[in-house]
Amino acid sequence: MQFLRSTQELGELAANIGSLVLANAARRGSAPAFAERNGRNYRCVSWARLGADLGRIAAWLSALPGADDGDGRRVAFIAGNGYVRHVCELAVMASGRVSVPIFAGYPAPLMAELLRFAAVELLVTDQPDKVLALDPACLPARIVLLRRPDSPVPAALAERLLDLSQVLAHPLRRDARSRIETTMHAVPAARGCLIMFTSGTSGLPKGVQLSHANLLSQQQALRLLWKPRPGLRLLSYLPWHHSFGGLFERFFAVASGGCIAVEDGGGKDIARLLENFALVRPHVFFSVPKIYQEIAVRAQADAAVERIVFHRQLQFVFTAAAPLPLSASNVFRQHGIPVVEGWGLTETSPCCTLTPRQLDRTPGVVGFPIPGVELACADDGEILVRGANVMRGYFRNEVATGAAFTADGWFRTGDIGQFGGEGLRILSRKERMFKLANGEKVFPAQIEARIHTRCPFVKYAYVFGSGQRHPHLLVFPSREAFAAGACAGGDDCAHPQGPAQLACCLASCLADINVQQATGYEAIRRALVVGRELSIEDNELTPSFKLVPRRIEERYADCIRAMEDDRYDRLPEGVYVLELEPRR
Repeated sequence: MQFLRSTQELGELAANIGSLVLANAARRGSAPAFAERNGRNYRCVSWARLGADLGRIAAWLSALPGADDGDGRRVAFIAGNGYVRHVCELAVMASGRVSVPIFAGYPAPLMAELLRFAAVELLVTDQPDKVLALDPACLPARIVLLRRPDSPVPAALAERLLDLSQVLAHPLRRDARSRIETTMHAVPAARGCLIMFTSGTSGLPKGVQLSHANLLSQQQALRLLWKPRPGLRLLSYLPWHHSFGGLFERFFAVASGGCIAVEDGGGKDIARLLENFALVRPHVFFSVPKIYQEIAVRAQADAAVERIVFHRQLQFVFTAAAPLPLSASNVFRQHGIPVVEGWGLTETSPCCTLTPRQLDRTPGVVGFPIPGVELACADDGEILVRGANVMRGYFRNEVATGAAFTADGWFRTGDIGQFGGEGLRILSRKERMFKLANGEKVFPAQIEARIHTRCPFVKYAYVFGSGQRHPHLLVFPSREAFAAGACAGGDDCAHPQGPAQLACCLASCLADINVQQATGYEAIRRALVVGRELSIEDNELTPSFKLVPRRIEERYADCIRAMEDDRYDRLPEGVYVLELEPRR
């Protein structure tokens, strides 16, 4: 096997999450730790108040009756990003309990199944109507509502409801504060603090168990690599039930003594995000490619947006979850803003590699291992990970845990990659690799990246074709790029105005891409443009905006059959054929 590891030693970690927050509260005092939109402006919460609220909630939690079942006392969160959710979740971890965030957008049966499986002692939610409509048998004995429900509370559940506002309203006595701070400092670093369900591009979510040491190893590595200064401002829309936002970004702000400002549009309204960008003026911005593509298009079309995004205090932007097309990153490069890319999984807390902070980037390259992390490349190309960031295992799932590790303790990532002069290059998810009729292997992510690099009007490209003579392609256009028109493409672009026009001009671009493929069998011969938006709600995208292959192939089975049979007379409305002819 090939190996790759950081040349920097990780060094000593903070004792635990509670100690980290208390130290920042004492050191940073009146400096802002958190900010939320309040009318036209942002309202800040100081580090001193965050530390005090942390103590109040931790003391309240410690007074609740109950016993540890061996996996830790667990608290579920079905809530959006906000201050009370933030400090409450930190207090859960700091008091030695385990946080269990659950995506509020999951269908009710799945949400109920996860609550029942996690067997939590307490549930914190700002989705009261959705939660209280679930089967009472799956709900815990105590429920904290962060806002009032619109519908009457069922009588059987009324006695389960608790009011956290009273806890936050009363300061702790000095002796009580001293006792709870002693408890927080004593929490072992190896103790579990989080069960995060994987968003899952296949199958049911698994509960990834992470410890204080797992999370803090990430932040120590970032401190060594990025050398963040206290006072950093971050504008955050990434959801906290997902590892990118909930672990990597949020704890970077906490560990660095910075201020995390919640983007109240949740990244779903780009106009609102840009408005908040102007108010916060973040030093660092974390996002997924989908959002960067939309920001880049708008910045090219509107000088006011360009000034908002590329302000003087912006140091760098960070991307992960999927490859960022060069068409988007080049816009940042032109303004002197480095695009840093990372790679990892929920099971690795989540980051394993980072690219350096430089203007030039190579698509598909995700950099070198961070301090404390070692990579290996197995004989079949799968990337293996070992280090302080790797999970303890899957919650109550010994079979899945056993399958996730090699006999000598390496974690199997499921990603196919290769090592080179720039570090690690990701080729494909292992389960997405397929074989053509001639037995040749195809890594669809590489082909998809070429398409994204060539055409900014493509929001998602999905390559498939197991058992076929050549790969097939489904294209889902970018509505934002259509709206931006000429600003979205280069001088040699046809600037399509809708899906039908995209099908015409993309055929020519695909023909060029086919010619440039390293191997002829990778050439796309059949492709369709599907003129509709993919959504999280329909389970076509994960909460981090990655495609869910199983769902895409179920939902668009008629399109896939049409390409396999080479018959397009029964295509659904709004689906357009790319007329592709092999070039000699």
